[in-house]
Amino acid sequence: MKALHSKMEKAHGKLETTCEMCSGGKATAFCRQCVNFICEDCVKCHKRLRVFAGHAISTLDDLKQGGVKELTFESPPPPKCEDHEELKKIFCFDCNKLICRDCIVIEHAGHNYEFVKKAAPATRKKLTEHLSPLKNLLPDLSTAVNQVKGTKQKIQAQKELTERQVNAKFQELHDILDRCKVRVLRESSALADSRMEKLTVQEKGLDLSLGTAQSLIDFVERTLENASDEELITMQEQVVSRIDAEVVKRGKEAANPDPVEKDDFGVEVFVCEDLKKLCENNVFVYNGTKVDPTKCTVEGDGAKNAEIDKPACFSINTHQPQQFSSKTKLTLRSLVDDTSQQLQAVPVRGGVYSVEYTPKVRGRHHLLISVDEQPIPGSPFSVFIKIPPTKLDKPVRVIRGINHPQYMVFNSSEELIVTDCSGDVLVFDKKGKQIRSISKSKHGFVGISGVAVDKEDNIYVCDSSKHCVYKFNKRGDLLKRFGTNGRGPKELDFPRGIAVAGDQVFVCDERNHRVQVLTTELEPVKQIGSYRTGNGHFNYPKDVAVDNEQMVYVIDCYNHRVQVLTMDGRFIRSIGKKGNGQGDLSRPYGVCVTGFVYVADDANKRVSVFTKDGQFVTSFGNGHITDLYGVAVDSDGFVYVRSAGSVVIF
Repeated sequence: MKALHSKMEKAHGKLETTCEMCSGGKATAFCRQCVNFICEDCVKCHKRLRVFAGHAISTLDDLKQGGVKELTFESPPPPKCEDHEELKKIFCFDCNKLICRDCIVIEHAGHNYEFVKKAAPATRKKLTEHLSPLKNLLPDLSTAVNQVKGTKQKIQAQKELTERQVNAKFQELHDILDRCKVRVLRESSALADSRMEKLTVQEKGLDLSLGTAQSLIDFVERTLENASDEELITMQEQVVSRIDAEVVKRGKEAANPDPVEKDDFGVEVFVCEDLKKLCENNVFVYNGTKVDPTKCTVEGDGAKNAEIDKPACFSINTHQPQQFSSKTKLTLRSLVDDTSQQLQAVPVRGGVYSVEYTPKVRGRHHLLISVDEQPIPGSPFSVFIKIPPTKLDKPVRVIRGINHPQYMVFNSSEELIVTDCSGDVLVFDKKGKQIRSISKSKHGFVGISGVAVDKEDNIYVCDSSKHCVYKFNKRGDLLKRFGTNGRGPKELDFPRGIAVAGDQVFVCDERNHRVQVLTTELEPVKQIGSYRTGNGHFNYPKDVAVDNEQMVYVIDCYNHRVQVLTMDGRFIRSIGKKGNGQGDLSRPYGVCVTGFVYVADDANKRVSVFTKDGQFVTSFGNGHITDLYGVAVDSDGFVYVRSAGSVVIF
């Protein structure tokens, strides 16, 4: 808009107006397509040169009289085709590009196309419709922004209040410690002074004893040196008696001094060290009874999810001053396989302990956490012990007795639904026991294959040989049927895999080399792809799955890949390529998407696992599975694979 008003000022003579296309001659007109002021010479060029054909030119006087409305930017004419020199007035929906009339005869023969002017209103309407929900969100977003701002203000106020409270509390503690320091120093000084007085008296007594002993030694040595033999003999008994008495008396004094005992000051030092520990850990030590398990709580991810052979961690908060002791017995027991582990509690902060355990058995467990054999409230905790795909090496179980199993899916009750190509739709419980079926004889199945369920647990089944899709309720009552053999929008040719996402049903229309999109009432919506090798096209699509991010994964069998598309069919990426190496695929038949992408790699006789962005993770099943079709994963992470006449579980 600033550029627009600047040009208006030029047009009204408020600014100097010069030609914006040549070397600066005086502008006399304005070209709406070029959006430039031009001089007389450039006006002549516009009229003479073919490249400017169709450009609308207004004089400056016209602009001054017409104002801003005259100075509008008109759309340029359609571009010309680089190959045929024709205007591109047609849009090819298959190739998502503008083309000319000659293009539809040659390069785009058989494609879905329409004239731009005819297709544009629908496009504008579609964009307007898509924009409406976003506009409707603006009041809610504005309210949410105000709520967040209000919450931030409350948190800031609480933060400031907390800072004041903490500062006041620590100032109080500081004052208490200062008074305690004065008292401890005073008592310590009094104790030291008292001991010093005693030691001073003792020191004086020992000094006197030292002098007396030294004097006696000097006297005896002088006597031995100067006295005659007669004098020594005469005084011998008296001198010996005096020496013996001094030895006994002074020996006792020397052997029993009165120094500072180690406990005289150690009590105060111990108290200070203990106080330091209490402050650092923000706890207060109480002498009392054992921890009451009924007041404890368990927190942390390790009480919800864990991985086999990998340490998992959770915390126990006692909510009480008593502490776990070395005699506290902390136990974790699985009610599924009845295994137990003795746990070690590591103190974290006041009353909170970190606990670690290592699960050994995969699947859904109910873990009973006990303190001194009394369960903590909330026990048993439901914990999912998952296994990474890299550890899926050998089958754990096999479901037999199915003639020709094809594809499979789980409903919300974790029941396994399997299609038997030559028989019925079979329903099994998690232990592999058949609990009901949808009968071939009743509904006239010829060769059923793909199977899917919606959020209401309605069952959708593809009958490849009858070229149709059935919809049943959970009990197996027929609700609707769609499709006859053919290539039209309401026709199918050997439908194979099927998936349901929200209110849309995706069907692999195998021999038509496309994916048909239906409503959950089995009304056709659109078709995706055609018989080609390029991105977004297919060569016998076999199976389809939709992840929780609304991305569609299609098994492109004879292009040996998995194509990832958006819900409206836009190509995103390709997973895998033809081969038998790590990350290669050869004639894949089935796909299932959870946190990983599991692909039934039929010709390589294995299940290959990829991340959602296409990175190879691992493969498993070699030597255990053959003749692969469908693959499914239950909520406990067990992978079900169709192998010949059975379903093999890893």
